[in-house]
Amino acid sequence: MTNDHILELAVCIVLDKPAATATRQRAMQAVSRYPGFISWRAVDSCETSGMFADLVEWETLEAAQSAGERVRVDPEFAPYAATISAVMLVQHFTDGQKISGKPN
Repeated sequence: MTNDHILELAVCIVLDKPAATATRQRAMQAVSRYPGFISWRAVDSCETSGMFADLVEWETLEAAQSAGERVRVDPEFAPYAATISAVMLVQHFTDGQKISGKPN
């Protein structure tokens, strides 16, 4: 990720994890076609059952914000959205410091 890109962090709670997992892939495919999309990394909490975090990289903040509006009406995103019982956080970040460990 370069300094010019935006990292969106969305943390949510789902009640039906198998349904959310099944519909998340379709949502990811839909969003991957949005203008400015770079990548999406989907992660699940190890400590809190049903807590998901989505890390989506965008070319610009405007692309991320536009996508946020678009997912609200995108029928391909709707099944995943329906599995979300609470949105804990949605924030946008610029690249900061980074350190990497030894390669495996």
